[in-house]
Amino acid sequence: MINNQPLTPKEQKVVEEFEKARPGLGAIAESNIRNNDKTGWAEIIADTPEEELVAREGSATNSFMYKRIGG
Repeated sequence: MINNQPLTPKEQKVVEEFEKARPGLGAIAESNIRNNDKTGWAEIIADTPEEELVAREGSATNSFMYKRIGG
């Protein structure tokens, strides 16, 4: 189920980081956040310290998500 509520500040930061990393990825990140029941992104973002919510250069643009999901 898609959540149409406003994004939290941390979720919005993730969307902005994805968009900065590669234009167009922000929309994909937002979709993943809003489809939390399938992706778990909103829960991961809520549990992640804000300073870790940045795309890291030299790796996948959603490296923090891979780190949290994949260990």
